[in-house]
Amino acid sequence: MNLRRVFKYRLKTLLIIVTLIALSLAAYIYSDAIPGTYHKNEHGFPRGTGVAEYRYANGSLMIREWYFRGLIYRSTWFTPEGKELATETYDKATGGVGYYLRQNGTIRSKYTYEYMPELHIYGNAGNPIYCDANGTPVPDATEPID
Repeated sequence: MNLRRVFKYRLKTLLIIVTLIALSLAAYIYSDAIPGTYHKNEHGFPRGTGVAEYRYANGSLMIREWYFRGLIYRSTWFTPEGKELATETYDKATGGVGYYLRQNGTIRSKYTYEYMPELHIYGNAGNPIYCDANGTPVPDATEPID
């Protein structure tokens, strides 16, 4: 039996096994970066990568949010007729802005968010701005105006 041939075969097998283990480990570690893996965990927190959509009571699109590894990076809000109201981007350094809409498509409130690294989410960075029934900001309002 040729020792050189046996060693070559075992080295090739070893390299294949190590490569497969490395690929499996990378797939496990980065599985939340794979598009289409977006979901919410049992506590309602986003996980994975993908798009979340929220709808008005009539079924039309209200909000579309894009996530990467469980962290939002862009949101777009729409009127019930499908017109784009706003698009905001989120950044760990500068935070982001979020809107809450009424069923008629007017802005109910506007929130400023900052990144909270200990929770890996964007959280409220201050007092929201509430809007009247027409969507006009009311700077001194301390609660939602319905």
